[in-house]
Amino acid sequence: MADRKKLLEFIDSLLKNNGLKLRRGFGIGLYLYNQLKDSAPPYVLENLQLFDRMPFEKKKALLLDLRRFLEEFGGYPRKREKVKKKKIKDFLVPIEKLKFLDEKEVKVLKSLGIETLLDALFFFPLRYEDRRPLSSIRLAKVGEKVVLRLRVKDVRRVKDGRYTAEVVCTDGTEEIKLRFRFKKNDFIFALYRKGREVVVLGRLKSFNRERYIVHPELLREGEFGRIFPLYYVRAKGEVTRISSRTRQNRVRQALQKAVQKTARYLPEYLPEGMRKKYGFPEIEETVEFLHIPEGIDLKNLNNFSDIYHRRAIYDDLFLFQLSLLLKKKETELETSPRIDLPVDRFIASFQEKLSFRLTNAQVRVLREILTDMGKEHPMNRLLQGDVGSGKTVVAIGSALATVQKGYQVAVMVPTEILAHQHYVKFREFFEKEGIEVALLTGSLTQAQKRSVYRHVREGNVKVVVGTHALIQDKVEFHRLGLVIIDEQHRFGVMQRKLLLEKGKGLYPHCLVMSATPIPRTLALSVYGDLDISIIDELPPGRKEVRTLLLYESEKDKLLEAVKRELSMGNKVYVIYPLIEESEKMELKSAVEEYERWKKLLPDRKVLLLHGRLSDSEKREVMEEFKEEGDVLVSTTVIEVGIDVPEATLMIVEEAHRFGLSQLHQLRGRVGRSERPSYCYLVVPDSIRRSDADAIKRLKVLVRTNDGFEVAEMDMKLRGPGELLGVSQSGYFGFNVANLARSHDRAVLQNAREDARELLEIDPRLEKHPELRELLLYRYGDKLDLSYIA
Repeated sequence: MADRKKLLEFIDSLLKNNGLKLRRGFGIGLYLYNQLKDSAPPYVLENLQLFDRMPFEKKKALLLDLRRFLEEFGGYPRKREKVKKKKIKDFLVPIEKLKFLDEKEVKVLKSLGIETLLDALFFFPLRYEDRRPLSSIRLAKVGEKVVLRLRVKDVRRVKDGRYTAEVVCTDGTEEIKLRFRFKKNDFIFALYRKGREVVVLGRLKSFNRERYIVHPELLREGEFGRIFPLYYVRAKGEVTRISSRTRQNRVRQALQKAVQKTARYLPEYLPEGMRKKYGFPEIEETVEFLHIPEGIDLKNLNNFSDIYHRRAIYDDLFLFQLSLLLKKKETELETSPRIDLPVDRFIASFQEKLSFRLTNAQVRVLREILTDMGKEHPMNRLLQGDVGSGKTVVAIGSALATVQKGYQVAVMVPTEILAHQHYVKFREFFEKEGIEVALLTGSLTQAQKRSVYRHVREGNVKVVVGTHALIQDKVEFHRLGLVIIDEQHRFGVMQRKLLLEKGKGLYPHCLVMSATPIPRTLALSVYGDLDISIIDELPPGRKEVRTLLLYESEKDKLLEAVKRELSMGNKVYVIYPLIEESEKMELKSAVEEYERWKKLLPDRKVLLLHGRLSDSEKREVMEEFKEEGDVLVSTTVIEVGIDVPEATLMIVEEAHRFGLSQLHQLRGRVGRSERPSYCYLVVPDSIRRSDADAIKRLKVLVRTNDGFEVAEMDMKLRGPGELLGVSQSGYFGFNVANLARSHDRAVLQNAREDARELLEIDPRLEKHPELRELLLYRYGDKLDLSYIA
């Protein structure tokens, strides 16, 4: 690198006279690139290559950032010395065996789920904070978080109704006030003694030309002076007794030790050609810069758009796609029962057994399923469709084909209510065919369970519907040919595997049904090991549910609507988000509101359903509602699969508390007949003023009944974890990637294509041992990738 002093002088000359030289000069970026190419990190060089085409303000900002770094930190690190790389398995050492970590650090890391050195290195910050003190209060912008080095001039108690104590400080040029609201404030006088030098962090406010910070954080030595990484520190166990600030400091300290002592030995696991294709830095450099950022633009860091975050995001998505494609390839090697029959003739015969016409989409999807099942390798197919599109009848048709060829069918669902409902539907159809259907759930008596076990084992029962009770060791099938799994995201991949392993030498075909419409990008990510079929047409006669947004001040309209529907012989759902009052959030309680609705409708049968009832109690309430109830007050336990054709009105209180896809599912409980149906989304009047985004979100449901459009919007707003009911880090194993970000969704397709190309030339990753080792560590157990181990 060129002489630092000369570089600083050159940058100063460009910025002089309001940047006159910078405006007129050309080739500046190329000159700086050549001066720094041996020492600056890739993101700086990337910006310098584009420098001469940048607008003036962007050039100026980049030069200021470059200058600040050269001045404060003495320049960029030189090229790293070459060290002998270790293997990934060397980084799987438990953190308690790392001598450079003390007992407290080990305890706080373990509380965050960090078990190995590799976990620690890849536990990246959530966000970053610029803790470099400003040289003057005048440079601080109102509304921004700032770090200031100050001297205390005065400390006093105040009684203005808002604050209880005030500290007057100066930086030598201007005054600023630090304000506090604590009732007991003696400690303020101890911390901010007159004449003391302090460094504070807080959001700058201004009123009547007076600048102040409310409840600033008093920073200790070592807590400022650079860009600081901030980690997720919401721990479990006894470490929760420690303040989050102490946890944050311990985590940062422990991880920085781990990075400084070991990151340079990390082996590069991405194929070289792939890394160079995207211009990614090496993994050791990526890990170092994400934990100890130096000279990186703060905005880029917090937008996850710098080259290091881009590498980490790609790695997350590439590894996950690789694992899914490996799983798919493994499944394709298995041998399955051939459900080989004349497809079109079977569909025509199946249609004759039904009292309604199948839609074109249902016929198309059934044909795809039957064609797959006619092969000797397993079908692994995801069946998607909007609420009410008729997925269950397609499942029944698939089951009938399987039974006709002499095989059994297992239908696994997440709840007992849903199990009973499927059982009734399957039994109604198969009884006419003289085919035995059984139900297996946890609430059956031991004698009933033993009877089901025996008849399934002996092959007398051809179709068994149940909850996760189906995967218990005691359940043995005579000839299992098809597994149907409803609401897949409620089951782990291993649970799916346990059921599929009951095929006794033959691998059963697998049909996964998702009640929640899933956008294509997310379906590729979550179900990348499955082929996808979509029912994109609703049966004739199903009317769209009209959705309206109501404020609490319009409650009279609500009561009128309820009375109107009841007078026509229809039924009503009223949904609340909590079972009982929460002190923290004053949400309506289903229990309390149930009492209110009983008083409002004294001559009507009002019932209550919530999650704390046992499965058999829930079933009884639902049956009673179906037979003779008028209004069902419920929490979201009715979200999936409940079928009451007479229900025409859905009221969702505190609707802003729910996700869009969840609301769409709730809305799907009405409109299940030809009767006009309605959904009222009720929100407090205050939300209109305080949360415009929530109102905008809810208006998506008012505008459209298309579940796929709703799901796409929900994913953009809240992320796929919310859509699936799982956390992204937990379910996907992601360290940084987040499919709620459009950039990350765009990367997903590239990552999948790259994974596919790599497996074409190296099907078991034998030529990429470090990549295979990392993949097995991340997904070996979760996806059962033992065949490549």
